[in-house]
Parts: sequence; C-alpha cells; structure tokens
Amino acid sequence: METTMTTLDRATFETGRAGFSLSGFASSILRLAYCAMKQRSERAALQAMPDHMLKDLGISRSQIEYCTSIRLAPSDTEGMDG
Repeated sequence: METTMTTLDRATFETGRAGFSLSGFASSILRLAYCAMKQRSERAALQAMPDHMLKDLGISRSQIEYCTSIRLAPSDTEGMDG
C-alpha cells in the first residue's frame, strides 16, 4: 500500500525538519550553550599553558581567542601543517 503526502503533511514535515519546532529551538539553544562553555574551557586551558607549550602548538598567547573562536571544517584541517 502506497501512501502519499498531502501539501499540509509536506509543509508540516519540512517545517519540523528545518528546526522550527519548540524542541528544535530548545536543542539549538542547548547546542549553542554547550559550544560557548567548551570555548571558554579551551581558552582557559590555553591561557594556563606556559609560552613554550603554546609555541609547540604553533600559536602565540595573542592568538588564543582567535584560535578558539574559529570553526574548521574537516577538509580545512589538512592545510594546517604548514
């Protein structure tokens, strides 16, 4: 038995998929809060490192905020070696 979607069913499905529901909104807020907490934690860990360890990582103390705020796609990590 084959079922077809009505226009209303399709609109409801697409709206729910796009994250316009209350649960989608809540999960987005939680994801943003988690990312902000993780970013603060990474910055604190890097700030606590001595300069020679930061140099080993290839960053300076002045670059910590920038390095923890950028989001790299998986393909972008290949060019980081130099």
